[in-house]
Amino acid sequence: MPGLKKFLNGLLGRREADAHLKNKKSQTFRNVAYIELSNVCNAKCIFCPYPQIAASDKNMQNMDDATFAASLQKAVDLGYSRLGFTPTTGELFANKHWAEHIASALRHDKIKSLYYYSNAILLTDDNIEKILALPNRHKIEKFCFSVGGSDAATYKKMFAVDKFEVVQRNINALCAKLKAAGSDLKINCELRLAKTDKTNKSKAQKTFNRAGYAHFHPNIVKVFDPLGGLIHESDLDYLPEISHKPDPCYRLNDIRFDANGKVWMCGCVVSERPGESSLQIGSLTDSREDLEKKRQAVFAQWRGQEKIPSACQPCRLYKAAK
Repeated sequence: MPGLKKFLNGLLGRREADAHLKNKKSQTFRNVAYIELSNVCNAKCIFCPYPQIAASDKNMQNMDDATFAASLQKAVDLGYSRLGFTPTTGELFANKHWAEHIASALRHDKIKSLYYYSNAILLTDDNIEKILALPNRHKIEKFCFSVGGSDAATYKKMFAVDKFEVVQRNINALCAKLKAAGSDLKINCELRLAKTDKTNKSKAQKTFNRAGYAHFHPNIVKVFDPLGGLIHESDLDYLPEISHKPDPCYRLNDIRFDANGKVWMCGCVVSERPGESSLQIGSLTDSREDLEKKRQAVFAQWRGQEKIPSACQPCRLYKAAK
């Protein structure tokens, strides 16, 4: 029944876009403080602005120890207890001190939970051992990986680097080690795919979790934000435009401390387009009161329909805050 098969494949491929539309109307604030340990990446994903950012005059670097300590303290001072170690366009493991910094956050009595994100290219055996040695692992919500498909050709197309076999080995090695250790650490593996790719979750399990680790969760991502026209790959499917944005987005209660010591509202990649700084509200040298005052001004201007930040105007990930 080729007609039915084609219909079902099309339905599966649009599942994420449909879910986005259903949940677009409103969402509770997330209240996550993102700490960007590195803005340097080792991939050139076709759905990401990193290649353009790296070619700009931005200072590309790893976060130093003093900036991390100040970022963690500022997050706590602002009332955040949940952290995301998710570089906007960088790679977590590019910072050789990543484990020390995450361990410091896990030991902090004001931090209740955190999660972290990587492309797994640098998920070496040494870094796997560092993951297993992290303290207070009950505070770790999940470890997320972003990968470009379940075969070498697709991966190279999506990530623009020839690292599929390395990534496959690394994630499988981590799952095997976690299973052997009796761990319950949640592993989210997000496969970012072109619109015609038929890879499913079962294939992802067979490719990246050969050990059968029980807490491995694959996810298929097939719709992307074109970032205001910055991304225009014909092989990708895109989220629909959102013309009506009457209330501030639920992501704006998140805060991001970048590798250079600047402070931003929102931890999403849409805030980091080249030349875009409308969501930057200050730096680590600013007081808690000044940062909060600037943030509330953004909310007030949006609610009064006076001004929607330019970063948010073309964003297709928008959801109004409840």
